[in-house]
Amino acid sequence: MDLRTVMLMLAVGSFVFGLLLLILKFVGSNRQRVPFWIAAKFLQAAGSLLLYYRVGIFDSMTVLAHTALLLGCAYEAWAVRVLTGRPVDRRVHLLTSAGVIVVCSSIVFWASPYRSGAVFLLQSLFFFLPAIFLFHRRDHKFFLELLLGVCYFAAGTVLFIAAVVCWGFPEFALSESSSRLFGMIPLISFCMFLISGYIMLMLAKERSDREVAEMKRSLEETEVQFQRVVETAVEGILVFDRDFRVTFANQKMASVLGYTTDEMLGRPYVSFVPESHLDVHDHQASLRRRGKDSVYECLLVGKDGEKRWFLISAKAIVDDNGRFEGSFAMLTDITERKDMELALEESNRRLRELSNRDSLTGIANRRCFDETLEREYSRLKRSRSKLSVVLFDLDHFKAYNDRYGHVMGDDVLRRIGGALKESLRESVDLAARYGGEEFACILPDTDIHSAVKVAERIKQRIADLEIEHEDSPVSSYITASFGVTTVQYSPELSLDEIVDMADKLMYKAKAAGRNRIESAEWRGYDMAVSE
Repeated sequence: MDLRTVMLMLAVGSFVFGLLLLILKFVGSNRQRVPFWIAAKFLQAAGSLLLYYRVGIFDSMTVLAHTALLLGCAYEAWAVRVLTGRPVDRRVHLLTSAGVIVVCSSIVFWASPYRSGAVFLLQSLFFFLPAIFLFHRRDHKFFLELLLGVCYFAAGTVLFIAAVVCWGFPEFALSESSSRLFGMIPLISFCMFLISGYIMLMLAKERSDREVAEMKRSLEETEVQFQRVVETAVEGILVFDRDFRVTFANQKMASVLGYTTDEMLGRPYVSFVPESHLDVHDHQASLRRRGKDSVYECLLVGKDGEKRWFLISAKAIVDDNGRFEGSFAMLTDITERKDMELALEESNRRLRELSNRDSLTGIANRRCFDETLEREYSRLKRSRSKLSVVLFDLDHFKAYNDRYGHVMGDDVLRRIGGALKESLRESVDLAARYGGEEFACILPDTDIHSAVKVAERIKQRIADLEIEHEDSPVSSYITASFGVTTVQYSPELSLDEIVDMADKLMYKAKAAGRNRIESAEWRGYDMAVSE
């Protein structure tokens, strides 16, 4: 077999092998990814092909061919190092490549046997290196690794001998007697291509299998650790499928709700949600189906029917295409905190009620009256409705206290407050003690005629109480004088003016003889009297 044929076989074989490695890199579940290997084969293919066309000729193309071939041998040495489980330092790799390029560029100026010797010396070095990497591997799993190391070493030895002949015996190197020695080199390279290709594929498969086994072992360890963390977590953990059925529940979550973990598996999440919180469940389920996460509070029912509050951090589980596959939730029991919050809210509510309630009569006080009047008057701006205010004062009540005493007087005020409250629409109108023996009413959405009827009803209720008042010049029983006014919203009319209008009407009733009702409706700057 002549030299040109061997170089062509090396070129074709290296190129096909490089394509095979390229396919294995991107195709299949067990992909082979060995740095430098693909580049090594394509460089060797390019160098061999160029030498096929330049056999017996030395020019710039020959220098380029040797450069590519030597770089391919260096890259193959690095690939073997990676396969033996050791990384390649980037600086060493770059310096080696630069050294090959410098040496190959400089051999143009050398004599014929010396430049061949330089090429053989470098090539032997790059065959000795993988042999050293293979011999120094700590764990030899199979005989092929040792065989590959021996082959690299034998090929390196032959190339080193050729280099020594070229440098030490240049006359012999140029003679026809050395042709047999130098003719063996391409054949040795081809044999090394076949042997190293097969054995390195086996090494790559072993490396890949080792990585898979390591990943599997790491995954198993991670799963065990995750299981241990989940089981010992202080928070409850639930995992649901796409239909929101429980697929996993840790011991903490099951014990809080009074179940065993087996009892919870397969149960729909909605079965733990009370009817009052189904809207929360439906809203959160819709968020999860859209792939959205959230943190929210919800009430869940345990096996014994007891309801407990949870702070829930929920995360949607989606596949690679974004389709909803289920959800994961971490639940923190906040029942005690929620009970405290609800108790605090109730306490604040009662405190607000007490701060807005008259302690003697039990109806609203002056402060609540002012706040309600402001709120209702602001509402008129939107509703364009009418608002009525009633003020009334007990007639000659100082004389009552002087005759019957303040204890009896306080009792009268309590009875009047009760009668006032019973005369109004519950949860719509407001009854308030305005101060002393003076009372007030706020009647939303009420015109002047309806407001006067309310005042008449209050007046009659007071009369029905038949509270004796012998010192009153008006009647032998407790009576009251009323002022009633009705307004619509106007930026020109203030709250103080509304109360002042009702107050003036009340004093007008007092001046007219007491125990009567005076009313008027505000229309711009005029007061239309309605009697």
